[in-house]
Amino acid sequence: MVWDLPTRLFHWAFAISIVGAFLTGREGNLFWHELFGLAALGLFVFRIIWGVIGHKSAQFKTFVVGPKKIWVYLFGLTRRRNQPTPGHNPLGALSVLALLGLMGTLGVTGLWTGDDILYEGPLSFLAPDWAGFAGRWHILLQELILPLVGLHLAALLTHRVFLKERLVKRMITGGSHETAPRPTRTRAGLILLVTCVSAAMSLAALTPNY
Repeated sequence: MVWDLPTRLFHWAFAISIVGAFLTGREGNLFWHELFGLAALGLFVFRIIWGVIGHKSAQFKTFVVGPKKIWVYLFGLTRRRNQPTPGHNPLGALSVLALLGLMGTLGVTGLWTGDDILYEGPLSFLAPDWAGFAGRWHILLQELILPLVGLHLAALLTHRVFLKERLVKRMITGGSHETAPRPTRTRAGLILLVTCVSAAMSLAALTPNY
């Protein structure tokens, strides 16, 4: 199996939380925007931890590579010489890092975002002077969500049409590859996933507006 169950659950939950936070933020529904955002933050924390101690294909060290290997992959891609990879390819790794970095930053800035009128983040009371700064970056960085999601979807379409790789199906079923090791620590991963998301979402109780 290429993708273990905790990684697959993270992937789809992360996608839902990103879409939910984006749409509710645009609608001005701050209650649900906060819940989706906190869920994304908890998932971000889980993925960072799981990227170190999780299943081999989920570990950052197995797919994060340097510029040289990325260039070699791009060169081969233009000539369709690349063999399908069991996990993330070099470009997929960049997409993962970009989305994790963006949503992690949005999640953290959201904790302190506030306008002293309609909304205060759950941790704004700890550092009220940061509210304006965090709020500006929180709003500014939201504009990167659609471009990154668009690039992600374009990459999936490219892999399906030109490289004949069913990445979406693989992320649902786990996929298979002769070099992929048997998943381990699945139960620990599920417990960690639930713990991280629950802990992050519990911060909503600290929000003074609610």
